Amino acid sequence: MNGHILLITDGSPSADAAGQMATEMSLALKLPLKAVFILDEGWNNFLGDEWINTSSTRMRFFHWFEDGIHKHSQEVLAEVTEKVKEHGGEVETEIKIGKTEKVIVELTTEQETALLVLPNPHATAPAATAGLRFNLSSLSKKVECPIYIGPQ
Repeated sequence: MNGHILLITDGSPSADAAGQMATEMSLALKLPLKAVFILDEGWNNFLGDEWINTSSTRMRFFHWFEDGIHKHSQEVLAEVTEKVKEHGGEVETEIKIGKTEKVIVELTTEQETALLVLPNPHATAPAATAGLRFNLSSLSKKVECPIYIGPQ
């Protein structure tokens, strides 16, 4: 088996379980793991409630919100890195912003991907902690590698 194992995460319980499996497979198969936290570009269109009634208040809220999501993504990826490295594995992490499905397809074609590991899109709340949404049927037609879906 060639390439790397690509883990897409959002920090949800389903993504954590999928990440554990990706870590175990990476170590067992001696393949590098690439963990990517995708921030869906839809957050840019997020509107606040009526209490955000001025542009300066709205911008302060957006900056606070972006900082929180970015910090969360860094913490999630640091945890994955620690788990892999403590067992002597190879890991790379990245934060991407864009349309989730498009980013996933691009990532699987940029580098040879032996396995794509995803959180379960049907997991119970909070399934998508950071707004990770994708259509599994559509995605499976666009990627050429096998896909492992995390538990609900």
